[in-house]
Amino acid sequence: MVIPFVVSLIFIYVVYRVGLAMMAGFSRSVPPPPPPGELRQVKLSYRCSLCGTEVRMTRAPQQVPEAPRCCMEDMDLMRDHNA
Repeated sequence: MVIPFVVSLIFIYVVYRVGLAMMAGFSRSVPPPPPPGELRQVKLSYRCSLCGTEVRMTRAPQQVPEAPRCCMEDMDLMRDHNA
């Protein structure tokens, strides 16, 4: 009878600690934006409508960068991986 009781107490403690860590993660404030000129993390995929070239952008100077150019035209945004 003692072993199941001890195991259940350990399980409750582990669940409590994991839940507490998750709640602490939610309470953190959003970090301030980086200074101008510093690159930011983005995950955007573009495709050229003329030749079919695909580009995945991972860093950009602003959060919503201008589309890259290919074949003298702006590329089409295929997917925003952050959304």
